[in-house]
Amino acid sequence: MGVSKKNRLLQILLWILQGALIGIGAILPGVSGGTLCYAFGIYNYLLEVLSNPIRGIKKHWFMLIFVGLGGALGFVGFSGITAALLAWNEAVVLCVFVGLIIGTIPELWRDSGAQGRNKFSVIALIVSFVSIAALFYLCENVWSITIPANIFGFAVCGVIWGLSFIVPGFSSSTLLLFFGIYETMSEGISKLELSVVLPLGITMLATLLLLSKVMKLVFDKVHSIASHCIMGFVLATTSMILLKDSIIKSLSAVNVIIYLLCIVCGAAAGFFFTFMCAKLKQKTQERETDEIQEEQGQA
Repeated sequence: MGVSKKNRLLQILLWILQGALIGIGAILPGVSGGTLCYAFGIYNYLLEVLSNPIRGIKKHWFMLIFVGLGGALGFVGFSGITAALLAWNEAVVLCVFVGLIIGTIPELWRDSGAQGRNKFSVIALIVSFVSIAALFYLCENVWSITIPANIFGFAVCGVIWGLSFIVPGFSSSTLLLFFGIYETMSEGISKLELSVVLPLGITMLATLLLLSKVMKLVFDKVHSIASHCIMGFVLATTSMILLKDSIIKSLSAVNVIIYLLCIVCGAAAGFFFTFMCAKLKQKTQERETDEIQEEQGQA
């Protein structure tokens, strides 16, 4: 039985909305575009397309058009908002973003242990946290490494962003905030500056194509260890953001209260967001199960 025009239109609107939320999640620090792809049931399709582009595009091209359109709208539109907010008060915005990340941790912890959790998983989390925190500290305070706001720097941003789509839970924006290029890059994306958009887009696409099979293999083989490594990475990045100069140098009795309130509010929003995504993922899985049972019944 064919799909009615009304249902087809609703499906298209849903794909555009999901794409827009994925785009916003990609630009919003603390939220992973890959996590949203997974929550919306698009992640497996994405890996299928990236692993075998010709077959994948031929099979899912209609959905990809509208999800991609929504993603571009959310990505470009929200980048200008975040850049403006950071320019207004970086310390306050960073604290809200830290709260967002904290709010996602319960869901990250649950997902990381979905296929079991053992001592090696916990060791992986601890080693990842300590090593990444130490590396970030050295980069900022000893080696003074930052990502330059030029073609090379934006190309690096594309690599990091590509990883956030194929590694659920990995927030590229959080990492770029730490290295001090996030605001410049967001502003460039919102203005569609070719010197920003082209190197970022090219390296992001290359990263998706080159590493999608590798990441799928890693998660299939050692899901628990890989997931806990990512969680350690997220925790380390979040901790180092709290040590940014804009926060440390502006500490006072009043600001401490303001910053704590921002973190709490951000955490509440992050928790609600991931909770809704988890519910949506559950409904998607239930719908797919029902469709499979219905096909088997018809056969």
